[in-house]
Amino acid sequence: MNELNLHVLTPAEYIFLETRNRDGVYNDATRKKLYDIIEKLNNGKANCSRAEKKLYRVFENANFGIHLDKNTKARETISHSGKVKISANFAGEIIAQAVLIEKTASVAANIAAEVVMCKGKVFGDIRASHKIKITKDAEVKGDIHSPNFILEKGAVFDGRCSMPNAKKPSLLLQLGEVLKKTG
Repeated sequence: MNELNLHVLTPAEYIFLETRNRDGVYNDATRKKLYDIIEKLNNGKANCSRAEKKLYRVFENANFGIHLDKNTKARETISHSGKVKISANFAGEIIAQAVLIEKTASVAANIAAEVVMCKGKVFGDIRASHKIKITKDAEVKGDIHSPNFILEKGAVFDGRCSMPNAKKPSLLLQLGEVLKKTG
């Protein structure tokens, strides 16, 4: 850090951002701080050092996931284009790309996502466009709608399950993927 020449950020801000994952999930306070640092870099782009510009390029389009911490209670609607991790008591609705319900969580909500993993308690319907996994010791009371459904031994599921066929990519899209791989 001694050779690092910073023009916009403090060393503490630089280290705080550098040690984070652009795809990580963070609580509200941490997310706000991360976005504030990125905004500070954006506003000072003309004066940034090489290290700050490099860091900005890594994080400029970051979409930090939402994490509701253990021992908290929340009642809201969460709509997020990234990941959502619930460790808290939560009531409302969740719409996200991926949802993880931790062992410590108790969720009374309808959930819609591409992928849902439940390790805790969920009371509500779950719709996943790709996959739902309910791990051992988890409890789900509600209807499940997903093309892929994994229910581990020891899990509790009380509801109806609908498993539509997964949408297969078009032949043209598959051909494009093969061409990319083979050159």
